[in-house]
Amino acid sequence: MDYKTLMDIAILAGGIMLESNAETYRVEDTMNHILQTSNFETTEALAIATGLVATLDDPSIDDPITIVKRINSIATNLSNIAEVNTISRQLTSGEIAIPEAYAALQNIKRVQYKQGYKDIATSILAASFALLLGGGTLEMVAAGFNGALLALVLKGEKRLGMGSFVRNVVSSAVISIGAGLIHLFLFPTLNMNLVITSTIMPLVPGTAITNAIRDTLQGDYTSGGAKALEAFVVALSIAIGVAIGLVIIGGGLV
Repeated sequence: MDYKTLMDIAILAGGIMLESNAETYRVEDTMNHILQTSNFETTEALAIATGLVATLDDPSIDDPITIVKRINSIATNLSNIAEVNTISRQLTSGEIAIPEAYAALQNIKRVQYKQGYKDIATSILAASFALLLGGGTLEMVAAGFNGALLALVLKGEKRLGMGSFVRNVVSSAVISIGAGLIHLFLFPTLNMNLVITSTIMPLVPGTAITNAIRDTLQGDYTSGGAKALEAFVVALSIAIGVAIGLVIIGGGLV
C-alpha cells in the first residue's frame, strides 16, 4: 500500500472539508476512516478551526509520518463536503483505489463556481430575503440592487486582501449607504430597515453559529469555542459597519 499517498488523501480531504466550513468532528471522522484503511497500528487525526494534524505509525514502516496543515481561508461549500464524504466512503469500501481517490479530491479543488455566478446569487439572495421578511416589490428590487453592490464590494475587498473584520465592516457600511441613497433620491417610501437587513444576510455567520453548537455538543470545546467567537466577531463587525453607514448617510432616516 502507498501509505504516503494515503496520508496525502486524508490531509487533502480534511483540508477541503475544513475550508468548506464543515464541523471539525466530521472532518476528523472522515480523516480517521481514510487512515484506517491502511490497517496500521496507529492512525490519528486532529482538526481544529484553523488546522489539521494527521499521524500514521506501524512496526512495518521505518518512521512514523505526521503532517500538519494550516487552513488559511474558509468559505461555506456544502457541495464540496458532500463530494469528499462520497469519495471517502468509496475508498473505505474498496470501490475505488488510492490513486483514483486522490485524483477525485484534486478535481474538487480545481472545480469551483465562477465568480459571476456567485455575484448573481448574492443579489438574488438579498432580494429573496426582502420578500421573505415581508417587503414588497420596491424593497425586493432595492435589495437586489444593493446585493449586486455588495458582490462588487466583496470582490474588490478580496483583491485588496482585506482581513475578515475590516471586510465585513466596509461591506456593511456600503450596504447601509446604498440603501440610504436609494431611499433619499429614488424611493422615499422605501422601507430602508428591511433593505439593509435583507442585504446583510449573505454576511451573517449562520454556519459558524451552527457549527459552534454542533462541535460543542460533540465535546469539541476548542473548536466550538473558536467558532462561537468567530460568529460573535462577524456579527460585531456587521453591526459596526451598519452603524458607520447610517451615521454617514444620516441616522435620522431609519
